Amino acid sequence: RKTHLPEGFLGVHFSDNIMVINTLPGYASGIALAIDQAGIPELLGTIAGDDTIFAVLKENVTKEEIKTVLGKTFPFFRNKI
Repeated sequence: RKTHLPEGFLGVHFSDNIMVINTLPGYASGIALAIDQAGIPELLGTIAGDDTIFAVLKENVTKEEIKTVLGKTFPFFRNKI
């Protein structure tokens, strides 16, 4: 598992209540695990592939709300979301 998560994070895109996180190959699992372990109440959960993570937002959580939460929880997200 990759331990240098900030270097592996590339960006975030949204479609309704689905957040798609792009990573370098091999980093998605580690970043998804970190997100799940953070216990972010605005997220229902994540599914990771090799370089992509799908995360489902809870009902009525806005893109701006989750961006703020992720930026506070993971400072390396701030400049890329």
